[in-house]
Amino acid sequence: PDGTPQPFHSASLYVGDLVNEVNEGLLFEIFNAVGPVSSIRVCRDAVTRRSLGYAYVNFHQVADAERALDTMNYTDIKG
Repeated sequence: PDGTPQPFHSASLYVGDLVNEVNEGLLFEIFNAVGPVSSIRVCRDAVTRRSLGYAYVNFHQVADAERALDTMNYTDIKG
């Protein structure tokens, strides 16, 4: 390495059509099996905190996000 900062690559996947029971822990278990997950955010109503039915899963590596997309797209996730 020559001391030049390396660009930080991460990839965010949109995960939609989630039932209310799906939470960050369940998504972490599922997606971390594909590759290291950096963070997960289930989007929730600001007042009721109920799930809005979608989430963002962030991977450290773009390749892992692509693999998750290729292998898990249209997979049903039950709470």
